[in-house]
Amino acid sequence: MAEADKHRTVARSRAPMKACGDCNLCCKVYDVEDVGKKAGKLCQHTREGQGCGVWGLHPQICQDFKCLWLKHDDLNAVWRPDFAGFVLRLETNGVTLNVDIDPDRPDAWRQEPYYTQFKLWSDGMVRNESLVVIYAPEGLYVITPDEDLFLKSPRRGDILETGMEMTLFGPRAFARVVPAARVREARRA
Repeated sequence: MAEADKHRTVARSRAPMKACGDCNLCCKVYDVEDVGKKAGKLCQHTREGQGCGVWGLHPQICQDFKCLWLKHDDLNAVWRPDFAGFVLRLETNGVTLNVDIDPDRPDAWRQEPYYTQFKLWSDGMVRNESLVVIYAPEGLYVITPDEDLFLKSPRRGDILETGMEMTLFGPRAFARVVPAARVREARRA
């Protein structure tokens, strides 16, 4: 037997694909205009313990949505939305992690192990590499390594602006909402 054959490692099999199962928190936390559903209320098509009652005919936006728990094997069962109390999704920019909170569990994101992990993930903000935004019932929080910056919920068309600014005491993270009217004015100028 060749020396290389003796030291061959057995390939690990990939974990079975995750499935929503009876988790339906995304059916609660998001607006779905196609079925007249408002954020914070469970969709009228949801069946207790069974998922979507119009599965197969459900809106395209629902068919296309996959939370991060479903997409990433490294997020274990503790991060399943119905257990955690929030849904994780990544913005199309690939660097902004949005945490959409179940309004019936507004402080779930502050519990462990979640809060510590959000703080770790927020470290990239200092280098403009990542951003963690918590969408809570009372407003939104931009999580930074040093503090949680609270802002009132932006209106449609408003822009969330974040970054680092120099202060008397050194660099500090900032977050602000730029109103849509000011964004339009700036584009005209």
